[in-house]
Amino acid sequence: MNAVLDIGVTPARVAAPALVAMGRAVVAFAAEMQSTLVPPLCYRGDCVEAHGQCIPKDEVGGDLMDLVADGPEVIAYVSDVSGHGLRAGVLMGMIKTAMRYGLLLRRPLRNLVSDLNRLLPQVKEPSMFATLAALRFDGSKDVEYVSAGHVPLLHFRKKSHDVISHYAQQFPLGLLAGDAYVSRRIHFQAGDIFLLPTDGAVEIGEERDAETGLEVLAQTLCKFNKHPLAEILEILQNEISRHGAGHDDRTVLLVRALSRSGNHEEFGRQWQSFNGTTCRELLEARWNKMLADLAAGLTDD
Repeated sequence: MNAVLDIGVTPARVAAPALVAMGRAVVAFAAEMQSTLVPPLCYRGDCVEAHGQCIPKDEVGGDLMDLVADGPEVIAYVSDVSGHGLRAGVLMGMIKTAMRYGLLLRRPLRNLVSDLNRLLPQVKEPSMFATLAALRFDGSKDVEYVSAGHVPLLHFRKKSHDVISHYAQQFPLGLLAGDAYVSRRIHFQAGDIFLLPTDGAVEIGEERDAETGLEVLAQTLCKFNKHPLAEILEILQNEISRHGAGHDDRTVLLVRALSRSGNHEEFGRQWQSFNGTTCRELLEARWNKMLADLAAGLTDD
């Protein structure tokens, strides 16, 4: 050991490279956890299409977004776990797993959120909590909405070309074992867009002004509502950055209602035409022409 020390190699110098390597491994693991838990979201089904993006403040943030499609049902949600880093990432993973498992068991959305509220205190530190906002589409013209202490939902209405906000005054998850959570139904039409943000996307500027941030999102949504969702998402994120919102994770999830009735009506018209008088007359005309051509050929022979 003395010989090692004599040539200038101290225990601290020996440990330094190992600590650097360990730090790099932790950063790489954190980045992999973030990309696994919260990848960019892109979905298109019969009833809705969705695009979402999470930009974490650190290697592992506290924002979560997900979409689960099961037959005619589509459930989209965002959640914001208190804090950042590996502890927040682990809790995010627990919430995502619990949500997907509960939906697999076909738990009603409001019951599933109530279940999460009872479960989280058993698997987290007392000071940690999570907010959540979720939408459940079931093929009808009403979407179920539930919120647990989350920032408002923005709803662009195509017919009136305006944006209204929806908010449910209920506690975040994991803080109080209170009453069951309640949901409500929101009527919508084809072309309407729902915007689910986290607080990092709405609390802009040094003062973290959420009211101004919501207004910026609403105006941008109105202005660019006809664009593809991927473009709207990019424009929104740029607007958020321009107004100065880099102090927290920021997540934006967009869901647009698609028109199914028009496609079904067109299919119905085609089907009726196929079985109706027009199609029958066309087939009879072709059959008569074929017989006439055959008869003319026999006469020529």
